[in-house]
Amino acid sequence: MPSPSLPQPSRTAWQSGFTLIELIMVMVLMGILATVALPRFNFSGFDEVGFRDKVRATLEFARKSAVAQRRIVCVALAGNNLTLTIDNVTPETLGAGACPRQLTLPAADAACGGPTNAVCAPNGVTLTSPPSPALLTFDALGRPNALGQPSAGAVYNVAGGTVNQAITVEAETGYVR
Repeated sequence: MPSPSLPQPSRTAWQSGFTLIELIMVMVLMGILATVALPRFNFSGFDEVGFRDKVRATLEFARKSAVAQRRIVCVALAGNNLTLTIDNVTPETLGAGACPRQLTLPAADAACGGPTNAVCAPNGVTLTSPPSPALLTFDALGRPNALGQPSAGAVYNVAGGTVNQAITVEAETGYVR
């Protein structure tokens, strides 16, 4: 007979939980699902889409900075990198210095490893701008200026793997899409 002073385990305490057979069956089913489902996940295109979004945001930031500061903002394409600079010498006209000061981005790009005014492509991703210029400027009204032609738009292509996406800077308005 059990002593009245010691607590007796309730029936549910030793019945709660899973049996060893249930745990093994769940692990076997998860292993089967992992071998069948995991190869079907397609991770290609994430870097390209992420970089495209980053380039688009950078172009929009350049345009908005030009309007907000009433200065010429230059966007230079060198290799697979975009660099932002601002003309702080001549406020609303592009002087001979052509944007001598860096325009710091809100968040530095970790892929660049240092510069706070550049956006760099990850490995396997390219940024091109054919036949558009290597230098695009936004005036104080946010209008693009490419190849020395006021209000000329520009096209940037982000490519890598099977993904090829275009970013367009509209003429006259500077709208980035």
